[in-house]
Amino acid sequence: MNGRGLAALGTVVVLVMLGACAEDPLSLGSEQVPGAGVETRDVTVSVAELSSWRDTTLTGFARPSTAPFVYLSSATDVSSRGLVRFNVPDTIRTFVDTLPAAKFEEVEFALRFDTIRSEFTEFPVTVKLVELGERFEPHGATWQEAAPGVPWRAPGGSLGVEIASAVLEAVSDTLLMTPAVAEDSLMKAWRETDGGNGFAIVLDGPETKLRVTQMVLRYDPTLVGRNLPVPQSQGWDERAFILDPPQPPTGTALRVGGLPASRIYFEFVPPGILGDAGLEGSTVSQSEVILHPLAAPELYAAERRIEARKVSLLGDPFEVGEKTPIGSGDLLTTTLDPDRLREGEPVRLDITLLMARAVQDSLTRIRIGFRADPDAQALGYWEFGSAESPPEFQPQLRVVFSSAPDFTVP
Repeated sequence: MNGRGLAALGTVVVLVMLGACAEDPLSLGSEQVPGAGVETRDVTVSVAELSSWRDTTLTGFARPSTAPFVYLSSATDVSSRGLVRFNVPDTIRTFVDTLPAAKFEEVEFALRFDTIRSEFTEFPVTVKLVELGERFEPHGATWQEAAPGVPWRAPGGSLGVEIASAVLEAVSDTLLMTPAVAEDSLMKAWRETDGGNGFAIVLDGPETKLRVTQMVLRYDPTLVGRNLPVPQSQGWDERAFILDPPQPPTGTALRVGGLPASRIYFEFVPPGILGDAGLEGSTVSQSEVILHPLAAPELYAAERRIEARKVSLLGDPFEVGEKTPIGSGDLLTTTLDPDRLREGEPVRLDITLLMARAVQDSLTRIRIGFRADPDAQALGYWEFGSAESPPEFQPQLRVVFSSAPDFTVP
């Protein structure tokens, strides 16, 4: 072959190679490159459209007997009083030894208020400590019963002898009260009866709402065989508060907060098809459960913000039992703002990580909870629509995802 033929052959070879590159699915600009044409979808559906969804509200995680405060109210819509008992010890420990108390002197009660959450309308306000006619059971007392199955002689607690009283002339965070009865007899009686029936904290005067964060009993006992008193200070041993009317029981709505404290639980399996695309094996860039607030409760609606936390659950929340359900909570909290909830602003719970794991692992079951953090931070609560609510209030599931490509790079 002469030189002209070789040159022609070289030209043909080059043209063939260029043609091959144009058909190469891995070449730049090809419409067949893996991932090309994969659409990112943003789909929001009502949970009623899911084949597997359950929601519920469980209550009782904190009660008036375990709350960090005692609530007192003399308002026209809600009456509340505190129930308190002190267990005066038989003996007092000193640096040297432990001896029985022979005499109790200089007895004083110190009530400490949460002035931020308390509501003072006008002054003066009288606070009284009154002995109870029946012994109350802190975990079971209600406005009607001193203990489960044991009614008060009078609703709200039958009141006997007034132990002490003091007057609030202005907003204050502490109120000191000295007994109006024989101090030594009172303390000895409490010592011999493990605090006796206890007493009620009662408001007298204009409409007022107080949160008592602590009550301290101070006294100076003189020990057997000693001359000098040994000052003592102790917090309440048992306490609770009772409400009239009581908080309503939970229904089909989903509730967060309140006392007894309530928590929301969800359980669902991500759908195989969401919208018109497959969800299994997809790349999830964002996912959330959307809750729609209902109208504010007539009573006990949250008045201040509630910090709430989402919890990933390990156990089945619908199998109620000791230590279940359990899980780990997010580091960040979600703020429930009553003003925004009244306007109907949805609450969005981010579940991106849970959803991303689920769609890559054969669509496993997702279980989450939503709770006030800490429990019993406020008396008020808010409710959201459940799967049984009208369509416009039902929870929604939103997923932003890109479906898996039809083939991978060889």
